[in-house]
Amino acid sequence: MKSRALACILVSVVLVGTACGARLTTAQREAGIGSFVQGQANNQAAGPQATGSTQPGSGPIASNGPIIGPSVAGTASASLPPGGNGGATDIGVTATTITLATASDVSGVQPGIFRSSWQAMQALAAYVNSTGGIYGRQIKNLLLDSKADSVADRAAVTQACDQSFALVGSMSAFDDGGATVGQQCGIPDVSAITVNRARMLATNVYAASPNRPDLFNTSWGLYVKNKYPDAIKHSAILWLNAGATAQNGQQRMHALTNLGFNFVYKAETQVLEANYGPYVQAMKNAGVQFVTMVSDYQSIVRLEKAMEEQSWFPAVRVWDSVAYSQNFLNLAGTSGNGALVFINTAMFEEAASNPELQLYETWLQRVAPGAVPDYFGVYAWSAGRLFLKAALAAGPHLTHAGLFEQLKLIHSWNDYGMHITQDIGGKREGNCVLYMEIRYQHFARIDPSSGWRCQGSLMSVS
Repeated sequence: MKSRALACILVSVVLVGTACGARLTTAQREAGIGSFVQGQANNQAAGPQATGSTQPGSGPIASNGPIIGPSVAGTASASLPPGGNGGATDIGVTATTITLATASDVSGVQPGIFRSSWQAMQALAAYVNSTGGIYGRQIKNLLLDSKADSVADRAAVTQACDQSFALVGSMSAFDDGGATVGQQCGIPDVSAITVNRARMLATNVYAASPNRPDLFNTSWGLYVKNKYPDAIKHSAILWLNAGATAQNGQQRMHALTNLGFNFVYKAETQVLEANYGPYVQAMKNAGVQFVTMVSDYQSIVRLEKAMEEQSWFPAVRVWDSVAYSQNFLNLAGTSGNGALVFINTAMFEEAASNPELQLYETWLQRVAPGAVPDYFGVYAWSAGRLFLKAALAAGPHLTHAGLFEQLKLIHSWNDYGMHITQDIGGKREGNCVLYMEIRYQHFARIDPSSGWRCQGSLMSVS
């Protein structure tokens, strides 16, 4: 992640894999991958592991209900043009269907970890198909399990190359596994969030969240600097000794130092560290007033609990989006109150005022009743909507070349208000965040009053 502030999801990702495909111990992988989980594994309905946009009894049952996309969030479909659509114009495309593959971690050491990306793409297909499809073609889902393993990810991408038109909405902790094979076969890859350097920089990849390994989102740090100028003079940072997290911790510290933060305490902790008491005591002794941590949410909870046990909290605690989870709130209990959390997507608590988020949640419930929407599902849905935008612009005669041409032209994408504006064609993330505070074990927006705060510019950390 190169310590970028926007989506601490990536902070968690690096716990389980690096751009070189390095492997961790079983304990490290379980702890690292666990940090991705936003509570969906035990609460979501099981998704299919085969082709087809729907499964018996899972929807869409009918087309009634709010169809927000066409009127509020842009065109959802295009009818069959006079003279037809050209039939089988490319691999995975026929006169009546477009097969889209989604390669995500669903089994493995943390079952169900990214099932929400499968479900989001099923929801997207159901929605588009209900409105008539894309120039007379219905979307078919090819759901592939990358199993939190680089070899499995490579196998999944290989299958996608052979059987689908594009990869859309994929989410894998070891997405570097399929980077080379995907680029070589030339399949368009509109991933949800890219994790490793090799996948992000592959020429065929245009992710909905184009996280770069060489850029740092400064907005969240500038907010803290302006709001708490005295606290940052006494800063602390902790990071896990897992995968590339040590490097990322150093990079975050380097970037924040360039913004004016002064680190009086820094420490590397073990993945399964059970006792954070000594770290808390050391921060007390050092006079720490601001603390951040590059880790999974479970480790942050242990740090919070240790602070509560010693009746000491620094003036400012800032966690990234890995802490935006009901699981985090449940585990942290009262110790989490007062902490700040930043994210780069809309808040689920504010769905009533966000039509696109409502659209995602509506169709999610149709294909997977009871499923819990989450951060990864948001970006998988966004990837699907991004594909739809590019495919409609490419026209009825759909080809890889035509889709790539359109993706390269998209430089302002926020999925109709679902997340910050991303430069898809330029492969640059937005430099924006919103801040929440945990109050009475709930997330409450504190800045800005609406939308996102965009300060400064991306900082090079290469």
